[in-house]
Amino acid sequence: MTWDDILELMGQGEGQSVEFEKSIPAADDIARELVAFSNADGGKIIYGIDDKNQHLVGVDIDGRFEDWVKEIGKEHCSPPITPTLDLVNKADKKIVVITVPEGLDKPYKSDEICYVRDGSTSRPAKDNEEQEMTNPWSGKGLNKRQIRSLQLMTEHGAITNREYREAFNVSHKTAHLELTMLEDKGLAKSEGAGRSTRYIVVPQAA
Repeated sequence: MTWDDILELMGQGEGQSVEFEKSIPAADDIARELVAFSNADGGKIIYGIDDKNQHLVGVDIDGRFEDWVKEIGKEHCSPPITPTLDLVNKADKKIVVITVPEGLDKPYKSDEICYVRDGSTSRPAKDNEEQEMTNPWSGKGLNKRQIRSLQLMTEHGAITNREYREAFNVSHKTAHLELTMLEDKGLAKSEGAGRSTRYIVVPQAA
């Protein structure tokens, strides 16, 4: 992350995937933003910029700040969230950029509340919004491809190694490993042999 990158984000302004803060907020505020971005498509939180007047403010942090933020993601967010941090120096001032990945085990919560990103703000999710982001495979330690493949199996009845490769642009070996992992976890089962092998969803108990 560079100053030019920050200028580009400032030009875009706050929105679904970008949040600016003039100063470092309290831990519960940070947790809320981590949860909201994880429940969306991920995003960046930038501390030390007043985007209202395009002013560089800077923040005062010490060497423990990164550990503190990661501790918030671990202790104040459920499931835990692991953000990455970048420090940008400009005009003797420090800017912190927290990159929040899209979560694989939605919905994420802080203090038992599920937050979502709504334009440039983070707010509690409505019941239907929380339900929509919940799937029966959350919390299973799966990546996005595997979760999507289970959805495809549900929609189309089955998926083959070739279809997995074409859908996600991965190698034959990666497709085999990830599909086999779904079998090992009892989430899918294979039928047939060789190139005709297909994988179908194993219904989960309610």
